[in-house]
Amino acid sequence: MGRPIRVRVGSVWCDATLFDDLAPRTVAALWPRLPIRDRTIQARWSGDAWRTDGNYELLTRDDPVENPAERLAAGDIIYYPGYRAGLFKIAIAYGAAQWLAPFRVPLAVSRIGRIETNLDIFVAACQRIILDGPLELEIIAP
Repeated sequence: MGRPIRVRVGSVWCDATLFDDLAPRTVAALWPRLPIRDRTIQARWSGDAWRTDGNYELLTRDDPVENPAERLAAGDIIYYPGYRAGLFKIAIAYGAAQWLAPFRVPLAVSRIGRIETNLDIFVAACQRIILDGPLELEIIAP
């Protein structure tokens, strides 16, 4: 069982589920931060994924990465607690991806949710980010 959220990228709305059971502390820390209004930034080294422009520090440096993810698929929602770089990002894959630092070094991320509806339309919109630039982003509780 998970918490429902809605995600808007550009003009595309999707329903998604946050994984309370697999990443309980991260999801609990994200929930009071909703709604999030931001913009997408293409993940430079990580494949078909984007991240938030703003930082969202949800946990402390000592908290473990819950439900760690290596390979990502379209619709996977992750949280990157990048204390070394000062980056605390929410990100969503729109195709095959793996969260990487420069020189293809894998980074620890938490898989915190998954898009459940309109995935094909979401993927098509996100594929334009590289060419057209950032899209407006909204993450809300329904």
